[in-house]
Amino acid sequence: MRRASSSATANESWRANPVPIASLPELARSTTATSWTTMVGPESTNTEDLYFTSLNSLAPVTVVMIHILLSSHLEWAHCWTELNDYHLLLPDLPAHSRSRNVGPFSFELAADRIADMIRKHARNGQAHLVGISTGGYISLEIIKRHPDIVMSTFISGASVLSDLWTTLNTRPMLSFVGISMLLHSPKSSLYKATGWAPKFQTDELLREIKQNCSLRLYEAGTRDTAKWARVDMVEVGKKDKRIALVSGGKQDNTEGIGEMGKLLQSLGTSEGMMSRAFVVRDAIHAWNLQMPLLFAKGIRAWIEKTHLPGAFEPLE
Repeated sequence: MRRASSSATANESWRANPVPIASLPELARSTTATSWTTMVGPESTNTEDLYFTSLNSLAPVTVVMIHILLSSHLEWAHCWTELNDYHLLLPDLPAHSRSRNVGPFSFELAADRIADMIRKHARNGQAHLVGISTGGYISLEIIKRHPDIVMSTFISGASVLSDLWTTLNTRPMLSFVGISMLLHSPKSSLYKATGWAPKFQTDELLREIKQNCSLRLYEAGTRDTAKWARVDMVEVGKKDKRIALVSGGKQDNTEGIGEMGKLLQSLGTSEGMMSRAFVVRDAIHAWNLQMPLLFAKGIRAWIEKTHLPGAFEPLE
């Protein structure tokens, strides 16, 4: 394991300076002198530890942000600049990008490796979890398997699938071909089809998504998504953690997410009783790449137990 030197010292303020967007492609390779940024990753073919980026390393509270299937930690670039007063840990999931030698991919493996990361590198060995889509399911898996390290959880686009989506996820070839074609189409077509905001895209992130796009990885991710069932949500609810379930109103299963929010709340005995479900009506599935500033404001409000922005409509 190698660690790049950080510019922060024990005598300096822990509050980080914003990371300039223009420098984002370099974050995978270097540390700037103006940010409290530490890059951590396996030296070569480490099959145990995930690669992760550590930002704002002197901040007192840790937040872990977990990306979507086929992506990398760089998808959070426009969110992390709004969370400078938190210690951020941003892993690349198993079989993805700089963690490509860790695998094979599964929700269970990802949960265990991220839990190891939290115990070793988070403040007091605990963290708030943030996840979208695949990252959301993995956050729930962490609660199931490692509840002691979870402070709260904010996830979007992760719930029990409808029958239609379960069927599609058990036969992933068609959707994989469609995704592959989109990734290699003109950028204008890609952004129109996905709803991603072009101004929040970088060539570095798109290149990593293309490199991660393999049928084997896509099948593993859709397999575990299809397997996620109500019984898993019941197990999560019994861990009594405060969880925000968010639906992207344009593409997610809003009704199902609302039902799961009520289930989690009903199973809670303390913190879990404060679990809630919300919908952001204008949001797509991967809306951290559509409205990242609003996404980050939601994260902050949930962690700090304040009112979420008005765009977060409660699903009662």
